[in-house]
This record gives sequence, C-alpha cells and structure tokens, in this order.
Amino acid sequence: MERLLRRTGKVVDLAGLDEDRAAAALDLFDPDGIVSFVDDHLVTAAALAAHLGLRYHTPEVAGVLMDKRLQRDVLARAGIPGPSYWTLCEGATAEQVEALASEITYPAVLKPAQGSGSRGILRVSTPEEFRALDLAHGAPSGYVIEEYLYADAPLAQWYASYFSVETVVSEGRPNNVAITGRFPLADPFRETGNFIPGILAPELQGPVLELVSGAVEALSIRDAVVHTEIKLTADGPKIIEVNGRLGGRPPFVLRDVSDVNLFEAACQLAAGRPFSWEGLAACEGVGYWLMLQPPMTARRLSRVGGVDACATLPGVSTVTPHVQPGDPVDWREGTDSRVITIRGKVSDHSALAETVDLISGLVDVEYEAI
Repeated sequence: MERLLRRTGKVVDLAGLDEDRAAAALDLFDPDGIVSFVDDHLVTAAALAAHLGLRYHTPEVAGVLMDKRLQRDVLARAGIPGPSYWTLCEGATAEQVEALASEITYPAVLKPAQGSGSRGILRVSTPEEFRALDLAHGAPSGYVIEEYLYADAPLAQWYASYFSVETVVSEGRPNNVAITGRFPLADPFRETGNFIPGILAPELQGPVLELVSGAVEALSIRDAVVHTEIKLTADGPKIIEVNGRLGGRPPFVLRDVSDVNLFEAACQLAAGRPFSWEGLAACEGVGYWLMLQPPMTARRLSRVGGVDACATLPGVSTVTPHVQPGDPVDWREGTDSRVITIRGKVSDHSALAETVDLISGLVDVEYEAI
C-alpha cells in the first residue's frame, strides 16, 4: 500500500508520532486540507486540523461524533427525536450493571460507545440477558443502551424500515443530496447493503431532511460530508446515529446513478471550497450494493454455488466473493463478515425487488455450524 500511495503523491508516515510531531511533519508539505473517510481516524484528523489551521471538525465535535453516549446527550438536549437511552461508563461495577438492568425498557439495543461496522451490537430482550453479558469486563469505551425502535408499518420484505441521508455540510449549511434505502439487517444488526434512491413517501421527505439539518446544527458540524441513519416509527422519524464522515457504501452507489461524487465533495470542503446543491440529486435508475451475510451459527464456509449464474443477471455489474470454501466466518466481525457482495444498477425499485429475489434464488451458500 505504501508503494502504491507513493506513486500517487507525497506520503508522510505518522506511525509512532504524537500529535505535535505528526503535525510538524505534515506542515513541511503545506497541506491544503485534511479528511478522513473512516471513523477510526476522525479524532486524529481533527487534532491535526487544529494544529495545522485546516478546515475540519474541531476536536470537541469529533469527540462527540465518535462517542455514541455523548452524541445522544447532545441530540437529546436539542430536542432531536431519537430512542430513549441509558449509558454505562467504562469500568462499571457489577452493582452498577445490576442497577441499570432494572431501569432499561426491553427489548433494547446494546452498542459499544465507540465503534463502527455494526461490531458488538446486540439485541437484549430481558434483564436476565443483560446481566448475563458481563458488561463490567466488556468494551473499554463503555456502552450506550437504546430503546429498540419498531417500524411504523409493515414493509415489503426486500427493504428495511430505516435509511440514511447523505449530506454535504458547507460552512454550516446542510446540502442533503441523497436518501439511501437499506436492505434488511442480518442478525443481530449487520448491514446487508443499500440502494439509491431510497424509498420514502414524498410527504415525509421534508420532515426527514429538517431532522437531519437540526442534528447537524446541534452537533456543530461546519464542513464535512455527513451520513445520518434514521428509522421510521409510529411516533415519526427518529435518528439512529449521525456519522461525521461519508458512509462506507453510499458514495459508490450514488456515483453510479448521479453526478454527485461525495469523495470529491469531501476533498473540496477540506480545501476550503464551498459546496452548494439544491434538492436531492437526480438519479438515473436505481443503484445497489447487496452483501450476503453468514448466519450467527456459521463458523466456516463450506460451499458456494450460483455465483457465475448471478453474474449474468441483467442489472448485475459485479459479484465479489470475500471468502473461499474452507475459510472461517464470524458474525462478530459485524458488517465485514459478509461473504459475497453484488453490485449493479436497474431501472426502478420494482426491478430491484425482482433482482434481489433472483439473486436469493440463485446463490446457494452452505456453512459449517458452530
């Protein structure tokens, strides 16, 4: 990777350097901007931006975006609709865990306070299940426990009741450019992919986009591409979480069906060039990114069939296996536990539903159980 990067531009290896030394090393090259496309580097990028006088999240904003407990507190104080929640600090005692077990409304969703990719997220149905998790010796960052949000109404089986909004925030002004639909989650809460444009009733678009704009303001986000996940409930749309960077897959899907390049937009903001966009991006067809996840009982991939036939389907552009027969699989890797990714573009949502059904019938995967 380092050899590849050096062919594209100047590279500064920051491994082992503290913030002051890292900033000094970068300052020699007079950078125009800084950006991170993954959560793991958000706080570091913010600290370096502060040292170098570059546009980015402030360290305080990055800290709130990276800690789900702090983010929940900020959104709740601003009156932004979201689930009820409870927090558990790192190093909590068994007595504190026991006390919290009786306060939570079940079912609930347990999340590490810091983390990404659906890792470590569990559904907890009873106080007994909560106590059995041994949280006193769990995630070093602590936890947030959230009310499980039920869908407003039954939906078609092929897509989920939650979605995301892709937003380019420029000088504090949110430019909402896309609504991204989601395929149903794999247990316990693993992503199985998305599609653009998403499916959202026209009368809900205004309230949803206002909700995103309110969250951006509450979190003091000034210049960044933001990825906000939202659930439609009987009480209206509620925010699941706000990510202070572009989503992992939506930028690729959006680029397949529109003129919006979110990677380019992120770099444009970082370099101090304003971004402006009116309304959601016009899309030509429906782009999708579908990931097949192993069941929680699987420990090894035994056999895969139908991949070649799947690749010949109309509307399928690429089929990418991530593991081979004999390789281990582990649901605890979160979304990264996927075994196959299928990408493509179709004419409309009806064609997407048909394509997803055809893929499900063709791809035959067998696993060795735990």
